[in-house]
Parts: sequence; C-alpha cells; structure tokens
Amino acid sequence: MAAALRESVPVERSGGGAAGAVRTADRAAADTGTFVASAGSRTGHINDFICYRRGDMTTRSQTILGWTPTVLLALFMIFASGLAKFFIQDGTPTADFMKALGVWDHRYLIGALEIIAAVLLLVPRTATLGFVMMVGVLGGATATGLTHDVEGNWPWFPFVLILVMMIGAYFRTPELLARARNPESVPNPGKAGKIVSWILTVLLSLATLASGILQLMPPSNKEGAAFIERLGITDIAVPLGITKICLAILFLIPRSSVIALVLMVGYFSGALATNMTRGFTLPEYLPLIIVLVLLGITGWIRNPELRQRLLGRPVSA
Repeated sequence: MAAALRESVPVERSGGGAAGAVRTADRAAADTGTFVASAGSRTGHINDFICYRRGDMTTRSQTILGWTPTVLLALFMIFASGLAKFFIQDGTPTADFMKALGVWDHRYLIGALEIIAAVLLLVPRTATLGFVMMVGVLGGATATGLTHDVEGNWPWFPFVLILVMMIGAYFRTPELLARARNPESVPNPGKAGKIVSWILTVLLSLATLASGILQLMPPSNKEGAAFIERLGITDIAVPLGITKICLAILFLIPRSSVIALVLMVGYFSGALATNMTRGFTLPEYLPLIIVLVLLGITGWIRNPELRQRLLGRPVSA
C-alpha cells in the first residue's frame, strides 16, 4: 500500500543525468498531479510501477484518506449488511421489510455478494476488482429501492455508500482514473485485443443506446406500458433512458471507457436486481447477466490497467 503512494517513482536508473531526470519528473508530477509510470522496477508488482502524485499531500495523508472510508464501508457491508442477512428471522419487522422490497428470497445471495465484494475491496491486490463488484452490489440496492415504494425505504442510501467508497478508491486504486488523466500511462491491449474489445464495445454501446432511445418514447401499445409498470420504472423511464444514452457515448470514448465501464456495471446490476425482485424469471433477465459478463470481458481486454493489480504485473507506458 505504501509503495503505491510513495513520494518518488523512478523513470530512469542509470547515470548521473538520470538522477536529475528523476527529480525533474517528480517535481513536475507533484505540481500537476499526474500519473508517473515506470518500466524500470524489477519487482514485478503494480505498486512499484504506478504512482498518482497529488501535489504536496504526504504519503501518510493519502494512506489515511484511502483506507479510512474503505475500512468503514467494508465493515458496514460485512457485519451490518452481509452477515446480518443470514440471521434474520422470518416474521420480524426486518423480514417483512425485505419481503416488501422483494429481496427476501435472494437474501443469502445478496449477503454473500456483499461480503465477498467487501473482502476483495480490503485486500490491496484485489482492490480494483472489489471496487467494481461493490459498485454492482450497491447499484442493485439503489435500483431495488427506487423501484419499490416501501415505507421507511431510503433508496439513495446505497448511492451514498458508493460515494464514500469512491473517496477511498481515489487514493488506493489510481489506475481507475489513469486512462482519463493520461491515456499514455496505461498499457496497450495489443492489436488482437483492440479488435476484439472494440467489437464488444460497439455492440454493447449500440444495444445500450437503442434501449435508451426506446425508453424516451411513450409505449406504443398496452403490452409495452404493462412491461414498464411491471418493472416499476413508470415515473423514471425517461431519466433512465437519458442515462443509458450518456453511458453508451462515454463507453465509446477511449479516455472515459473505464469510468463508463464502472457506471455501466452499476446500472445493469441495478436492472438485474429490479428484474429479480419484481418477479421476473431467469429466462427474462438472462440477457442482463450476459451483458454484465460481456462488460467484464470487454474491460479485461480493453483496459489492461484494471487487471494489472490483480495479476501482480507491472504497468508499462
């Protein structure tokens, strides 16, 4: 963890002039808050290759700001939310509340996903994977709250948790913003990777775009209106359609692809949770599962910086 936030990342290792280049590069990075990527380290771990400089902020301050919200969120998700779902007794007010939200039959699955995502988020090597997974879990919770009118329900609470998690991720997993800040600092997926990832990117973007445009239009028949009502999105169909269109566009832009990927995981996890909690069958929501799998494959190929930490490999510019 400390290595990922160290004060100096070498860009060269030979000769007297290299030392000056290191100091110059460090000063420039500190002034501008940019990524410094190096291929000179021999340890083979991402923490020795990538460092996000944030001006004059000390390593200790970055560590505190990165770990404090992360630990608090993880503890809440593990103990107050995840494990609690395994011990709720039927007939209690909490059980009745979960039944009204439609999550009672899925409580063990949801609890397990919350615990797994929180543990992955805490482990430095799996922190990026844990962040994306937690966005999906909390996106599902947000969508469930928005599509169920239940007394005592605050649908935006999971979204607030996402914002808290983002503070920690900003300091702990700089690779999430590496491409947006400096595209040249991230690895190249290679020719084959580019072709495959762009095919998947275009297909996913077009499907999302088409779906978003359709949601902006009034239902053309009673079946369409009944389907929207069944989803519980009658009052929010248009905002959701606009959201889909924006996500599709952002996903097509290479510089914003990682941000769009994370947001799309949250959005389609929410769509999946809505289907599952409102009585849809597996064949009906299977396409959403396929979309999430394709998003994962696309991100793995198109954005190598997201998998480097997990694999313990260096980031090369």
